[in-house]
Amino acid sequence: MAKLNISLPDATAEALRASAQGNVSAEINRAVLQRLADKEMRRIAAHEKANPPKHSDSDLLRIGMGLPL
Repeated sequence: MAKLNISLPDATAEALRASAQGNVSAEINRAVLQRLADKEMRRIAAHEKANPPKHSDSDLLRIGMGLPL
């Protein structure tokens, strides 16, 4: 079998090593969670653009406290 030598940043190499051992590294988890958070923020922004809020944040606070607008 032939060997292949490649250079990777230490964090990437460590993540690949951990993954090959059946462990999911913290770096991979962080990257996946960040990607999901970015996707969710884009979805929320698109929804708010299509459906602008009826009340400002300060109005919502006053409503929540039972105060008149």
